[in-house]
Amino acid sequence: MVLPGKGVSIASSQRPERDALSPKMTDVATHHDVPRRKLFGAVLIGLAVLSAAPIWWLVAWPVLNGEAAPQHAHHCSYVFAHATGGTLMLFVGALAIFVGWTRRGLRFHKWIGYTYLSGGALGAGMGLYLSFLQPHSFLPGVGIATGALACVWLAVAGMAWRAARNKRFDSHREWMTRSYVLTWTFVFCRIVMRLPAFANVDPATIVAVIWATWIAPLIACEIVLQWGDGAKLRSP
Repeated sequence: MVLPGKGVSIASSQRPERDALSPKMTDVATHHDVPRRKLFGAVLIGLAVLSAAPIWWLVAWPVLNGEAAPQHAHHCSYVFAHATGGTLMLFVGALAIFVGWTRRGLRFHKWIGYTYLSGGALGAGMGLYLSFLQPHSFLPGVGIATGALACVWLAVAGMAWRAARNKRFDSHREWMTRSYVLTWTFVFCRIVMRLPAFANVDPATIVAVIWATWIAPLIACEIVLQWGDGAKLRSP
């Protein structure tokens, strides 16, 4: 029905927007792809946690149990807060992504997400402060690279929170995925720096590795997230 003088159909004006949790109607993918995607996501999260565990044990645990306190005598509290937040980011973040992808334990997802974002705000905030402080580095480039990572994580996490508040769950899921990829780059950087090829590199190479190990995964993540937007359209 068309309202007189308006040229607007009642049906079209009252048509609801697509539910954010429903699949895109223009993609070839169907509901049959959902179990496969859930399995793929679960495997990725499992690999992320398995790779994070030994790095956490080598880097964060000595800070948390006080063993590394003498190395951080004048800034131990900041490093401890950074390690605490980073621990929540790595492991609670993995749980939040797993629940969001698989829908298992979904009633706890909101509070798991809040814990992840709170821990991330602490970890990234302290990381940003330590990037300015640079207690162990004489290279300004290191602080710039790590400080930029902290700023990007905070911005991406803020977008994830905003999308959830506005019930834009497709967007929220994508922003949360980006944020966890950025979280995991902490692990990726330490893995790369422990490779024999980087045992005796010059300081400039170290700075380049820090930049590359968080920018490259973020680009790869973006390609994966946007891949479906280039899929073939369904035939009418």
